[in-house]
Amino acid sequence: MKIKTIKIHQLTIHEHHLDIIYGADNFNFSTKVFYHDVSFSLLASKYSQAVINQIAAYIALFEGMKLCSLFPKYYDINLVAENLSQPVLELFAKIYQGVFGQHWYENNITDYPGPELIYSQGSLSNSKPISIFGGNSTVLAGCGGGKDSIVAMKMLQEADVPFASMQYSHSVYGKADIQHNLISGVLEYVTPLKKHKISIYDDFIDYPFLQLYFPDNSGITVPETPVSIFESLPLMLNEGYNYLALAHEKSANTGNLFWEKLGKEVNHQWGKGYEAEKELNEFI
Repeated sequence: MKIKTIKIHQLTIHEHHLDIIYGADNFNFSTKVFYHDVSFSLLASKYSQAVINQIAAYIALFEGMKLCSLFPKYYDINLVAENLSQPVLELFAKIYQGVFGQHWYENNITDYPGPELIYSQGSLSNSKPISIFGGNSTVLAGCGGGKDSIVAMKMLQEADVPFASMQYSHSVYGKADIQHNLISGVLEYVTPLKKHKISIYDDFIDYPFLQLYFPDNSGITVPETPVSIFESLPLMLNEGYNYLALAHEKSANTGNLFWEKLGKEVNHQWGKGYEAEKELNEFI
C-alpha cells in the first residue's frame, strides 16, 4: 500500500484549543492542541483574527509533517494556504530534510526528497511581522521534564533572569496527565513566575495504524521540537513574552553517522541542533 496525498481537511480555532483534521488518502486523523490558560477570542481581540489564523496555520502545517512518515507524494495545504507565505514553505522543506534523515536511513529510502506541497496558484499571502504587545522581559522556558530543561531554568534562576515555564505534553510520550505530573515535580526545584501548560493529543500516534497497514515502515517520525516552538507563540502573544528559551543537548549538533548512499550526515536529533534552531529563530 502507498499513500498518495496527505491533506489538511479542517482547522478549527476553539476558545482554548486548536482542532486539526488530517487525511492520508482515505484515512483521517485528529490532532488537538490545548492551551490551559489562553483564550483565543481575547487573543484575537488584542491582536487580530488574521494574526491568530496565521499562527494556527503554521501549527497545522508543521503538525502535519508527521504524516510524511508515510512517504506521500503530495501534501495538500489548500485549506490554510491563504495564511501561509512562501518563506514558511521553504522552512518546512528544510526542517523536513533535516528531521527525516533517520527515517530515510531506517527505511533505505534514497529517492524521496519529501512531499510536493499542493496549493492553488496565487493563494499564498505576503506575511508581515507584528510586534508582541507588553514588552514583558520574562523568558518563557520550555519544559518537557528532561535534564536539559531543568539545567536551563537553574541557569536562568542563578543569573536572576525572570522566567516562566511552559509545560509541554504530547501523545508521542504517553498520557498527558502522567507527563504533566512528572513535569510539575521537576518544576518544584525552580521558581518560575508563572507556569503554563500545553497538551497535544494525537490519534495518528495513538492508533496501531502503521503496524496494521504499513508493517514494513520503521515507525512515525514527529518533529515535536520545531512544532513546539510554533505552539509556544500563542502563549508569548498572550503574556507579552519577548523571549523563548528551549534547551537541548549540545550533542544534537553532531550526526550519528554519514550515509554514503545519500552522501549526507544522518542526525537523530537534528531538530534540536543549532542549525534547526537558527532557521526557526530567523524565520520567527
